[in-house]
Amino acid sequence: MRLLLTIVLCMFGYNVFAQHQLQGVVKNINGETIPNSHVDLSSNCVDTDSSGIFTFNNLNSGTYTLKVSANGYGIYQEKIVLEQSKQLTIVLQEEDDEETLETIVIHTAQQKAYNQQKITQNYLQDNYSSSLAKTLSNVVGLDAVTVGSQTAKPMMRGLGFTRLAVTENGIKQEGQQWGADHGLEIDALTTESVNVVKGVGTITHGSDAIAGVIEVNNETIPTEGFKGQYATTAQSVNKSWANGLNLSYKNNNHFYKFKTSYSTFADFKVPVDEITYLGTKIPLTNGTMVNTAGNEFSVYGQWGYINDRFQSILSISQFQNKSGFFAAAHGIPSVDNAKPDGNDRNIGMPYQQVNHTKVTYHAKWQNTHDAWDFKLGFQRNHRQEYSFFHTHYSNQVPPEINPDLELDFKLNTLNAELSYKKDWLLDHTTVFGIQNQYQTNDISGYSYLMPEYNRWNVGVFGKHTWNFATDWNLELGARYDVAHLNVSEYFDEVLYDYLIEKGTADADAQTNAQRSMPLSKDFSRGNVAFGVSYQISEDWESTFTAASNFRFPTAMELSSNGIHHGAFRHEQGNQNLDVEKGWAFDLSQHFHKNNFKINASAYLYYFTNYIFLKPTGTFSILPHGGQVYKYDQSKAMLTGLEVDAQYQWNKFGFQAQAAYLYNKQISDSGVDYPLPFSTPINGQFNVQYYLKDGSLLQQNQFQVGTKTALQQSRIARGEEVTPGYTIANTQFSSVLNFKGFKPQIRLQVNNVFNTVYYHHNSFYRALDIPEFGRNIQIFITIPF
Repeated sequence: MRLLLTIVLCMFGYNVFAQHQLQGVVKNINGETIPNSHVDLSSNCVDTDSSGIFTFNNLNSGTYTLKVSANGYGIYQEKIVLEQSKQLTIVLQEEDDEETLETIVIHTAQQKAYNQQKITQNYLQDNYSSSLAKTLSNVVGLDAVTVGSQTAKPMMRGLGFTRLAVTENGIKQEGQQWGADHGLEIDALTTESVNVVKGVGTITHGSDAIAGVIEVNNETIPTEGFKGQYATTAQSVNKSWANGLNLSYKNNNHFYKFKTSYSTFADFKVPVDEITYLGTKIPLTNGTMVNTAGNEFSVYGQWGYINDRFQSILSISQFQNKSGFFAAAHGIPSVDNAKPDGNDRNIGMPYQQVNHTKVTYHAKWQNTHDAWDFKLGFQRNHRQEYSFFHTHYSNQVPPEINPDLELDFKLNTLNAELSYKKDWLLDHTTVFGIQNQYQTNDISGYSYLMPEYNRWNVGVFGKHTWNFATDWNLELGARYDVAHLNVSEYFDEVLYDYLIEKGTADADAQTNAQRSMPLSKDFSRGNVAFGVSYQISEDWESTFTAASNFRFPTAMELSSNGIHHGAFRHEQGNQNLDVEKGWAFDLSQHFHKNNFKINASAYLYYFTNYIFLKPTGTFSILPHGGQVYKYDQSKAMLTGLEVDAQYQWNKFGFQAQAAYLYNKQISDSGVDYPLPFSTPINGQFNVQYYLKDGSLLQQNQFQVGTKTALQQSRIARGEEVTPGYTIANTQFSSVLNFKGFKPQIRLQVNNVFNTVYYHHNSFYRALDIPEFGRNIQIFITIPF
């Protein structure tokens, strides 16, 4: 009996002494602790406390898989052999640091089963080019539709407008989806970071994120205390001067941000003295594009509260832009309107004025295994076009109030989203959510274009992530949307009387004077998406995604009828349009070894009923209307390849990028036309050299590069063939070290040889207006 008791006590004692503790602290590469990090240890998980510390007690001896993650950081994972209690220090790298080389952004798909590019604030400032969309156009796969020197909207893989979503703090930015002259109204100087997402990751962003999503993040939690940064830049091509100020203050659980920017710019110049439009030769004095001057102002305020379990962030922003239109772009070409008036900074007729007001609120509750996320946003996009009253109809008289207001676009949008995230086990995560959007559009002005409408949209979505092996990651997503659209009727009495006076038959006059048909339609459609990533080796990773996609027709596509002066044609809506739908596939390869990185992505979009404007072969009876184009649907296909490679050799850094896009509309008639706004084959090559530090100038870099595009002869109907080009750029940057005061200075020259070239996706391409000539730009950043 005594022997048996001794054996039992020994066994019990063994079990007692086999219990171990694993404790650790999670830090970033600067040594700062990271609270609320999620720590998995096989089937157990905890969050780090406010000091970044985690503890697991009563662990048996054995082998465990330790995985640590935190917002904004890459995932840390290792095998732990536990034979006694241990203490660890885990260092997480910021996601940007993992994949970003100095001033160059590169693709990453690490631990994500979709195609994602991370773009830091440093990249945005180092590549600043007047607007956010134009700044992002240097990223492989992205392009911009430009209007003048400041206004631009993004394109991704040849898709844009309502097929590309842009979000800020999780709320979809409204306004840039419409005409080519509607820019992206987010300030580049004060933007904190950007994610470009393609593939299965877009399932949570809405039904019209077909090409992908550009996620603007201005909710970075600042570090403790007061921090600030002042940035200023000037460029010669339009005598612009821009200033940006970013301030933040954090005290324990509360933080505050204030950001503002202001820029002013004169008429820009092009390296030609004459353009030809519609057979009219228009002289340009010293290459000056008269009446393209303007100014921009933005202000941004944010208050946040954060603790271990709860996060609350309220943001309010206002963006304003006022800029002139080159006179020949707004009607019939005129030699007189292109003559300088002696003041290259005044804003005369015609011009646009934009005010974009936005309020967003983001709350997040998180526990060890789950989190609730709530987003609410309201925005008002108010865009006006002014032009001296003019008419194509002899019986139209100027309005008594605001007679020169040609178009007035007032878009109000309310968004709400609630989602729930659950970490089931070590390698399973599920997200469910519901989104709601209500939108109204009010119009006025003496010229009619976009109909009044209101739209209501609800979408539910779910996404599951499964790390089913150390090297494999799987994501599945599904979404279902319903929408209701009401379009107001508008009968143009002035146009009807004009046509009757001209002897037009009553039926034809009625048809053309019906500028928008009354419409009430319901839409519904579901989406599915699949993504998988495989870590082939330590250096090589592969990602594949496949997803269905859809987009509800817009009020413009369904109900408009009349001359679109911005596109120079008579456009007709089609009430019989169905939901646009199709499939998308993306295969990405990422290789990284020593100082060499390369990313290659191949993609295919196939639409079963792509919505497009089809020439009817019938000429409009409206004055200066030309041919009638009517919205129609057909099959369409887009495919392409993107490559981004970097190599670091001693003090030299090399980067090469290339993008190829092929697309076409697949018609029943067998005549297949390319789709509009097709970015030509393009690429760029840059060489960077790091110079030796001096006592005053440090981190010195010198860079030369070229940017090339081949001729774009695969054009949509109504577009011009755009010749190819190669331009050269150069840049020098340095950090001034003066008694602890360290401003960064960058001087660059774009289009060094003053080459005349054309951008196929420029709004002014139809007017035969080339891009900027030689442009000298200086950029200074002062942190404090």
